[in-house]
Amino acid sequence: MTPSPYRLSAPVFQALARGGGGAPAVRLLADAEYGRRLLLLRAVLDRAREHGGSTETRVRHLFGVLAEARRTAPEATRRVLAHPSVGPRLVTTWRALEQPGPESALPLAAVAAAAAAAAGLDTPVAFHTTGPGAVLPAVGTAPLPGAGRGGAVRLRGRRLEYGDGARAWLPPPAELPRERPGWWPLRAVAAGGVVLDDADPADGTAPARLSAAELRSWRTQTAFALRLLRTRHAGYAAELAAGLRALTPVAKDDGDRAHHSGSSAEMFGGVALSRPACARSLAETLVHEMQHSKLLAVTHLVDLLDPAAPDDAPLHYAPWREDPRPLSGLLHGTYAFLSVARFWAVEAAAEPGPEERYRAQVRCARWRGAAAEGAEAILTDGADRLTPTGRRFVTGMAHALAELTGTPLPASAVREARRQAEEHRGRWSASGDAVGRTRT
Repeated sequence: MTPSPYRLSAPVFQALARGGGGAPAVRLLADAEYGRRLLLLRAVLDRAREHGGSTETRVRHLFGVLAEARRTAPEATRRVLAHPSVGPRLVTTWRALEQPGPESALPLAAVAAAAAAAAGLDTPVAFHTTGPGAVLPAVGTAPLPGAGRGGAVRLRGRRLEYGDGARAWLPPPAELPRERPGWWPLRAVAAGGVVLDDADPADGTAPARLSAAELRSWRTQTAFALRLLRTRHAGYAAELAAGLRALTPVAKDDGDRAHHSGSSAEMFGGVALSRPACARSLAETLVHEMQHSKLLAVTHLVDLLDPAAPDDAPLHYAPWREDPRPLSGLLHGTYAFLSVARFWAVEAAAEPGPEERYRAQVRCARWRGAAAEGAEAILTDGADRLTPTGRRFVTGMAHALAELTGTPLPASAVREARRQAEEHRGRWSASGDAVGRTRT
């Protein structure tokens, strides 16, 4: 499992810095992230060797299962290893091996079990339940009646053994994508292999299967959102087609009307989000979160910020947040809102209705101003934290934002956006968060 080296050429780097890059850049980043996971696997094995004994034996067995699955079914195994929820499991396993106990749960075991199931191996794999079921990342979940959270499960071939001699059966590899009693597969939500991953919650809670009606709603909204992007935002649509792999539904508290979404450094291609209010809102969210995934992948290849400098102080004002942000957070927000502002610029030009067109114009003005403010703050107050590569990257963002700021918008929309920005800064200045922080 030796990954290939990856390099960002100057044209690709510049295109990414300007918020774009297209499908070729996203495919490169996806391949690099897969290579990173192979390196994480090697790091896990190396750390287990340092401990020796039963720890090394357990990890060697799991590593062997993955290697056998890769030889037997390379494409299926890559889908498992590249699935968004597998990244955090690899990191958590590596951290768990700092001080392993004889019975410590290793999330890598569920990954090995998923690969074994997808490849049709007969090699036994022991792992642990999540909530009331056996979660096989990138494959699905087998609800296990009577199994508590963290219970031991043993997979051999298609047979799951758990509890006091209880058994359950998985479908054969060719039928794993199909729903059947006692088996929850990952269900497609869009063409190109994008799945709705309600079987493997992003927050580690017990799986809560969405109903058929809820699934239809997600599929409908996603189809409309992707159609909108293909029609009006071909570049972003191509990036999502190349990099988006899973949408993970996030439940909201009762009475919470806000839309929530998020990405993770180790979950390239995955977006955790609450159910969107409309297709255009989902399209904006997907553009926003893919920008985070792209930037996270870039920072795994090159240092934009000095890795030796602490990231917790000073904290900076972010025109899109109520709380102060470290410089890395300001960088991420600036990069994401550059593309959000572009999204609304196109929507404003395409919108036939005057009221909706005005709203889109205000959003474009609001977010291009916020992103420009963020870029300026990074280049000034954060200058000592930027590496030379980081300065080139942020300068590319600033140039793209300067071009976007030149896009004509009605004076009334610009005034309204400025009013919203001043109101936001006023709330922040009046809060305790503003005390002792940087001026930005």
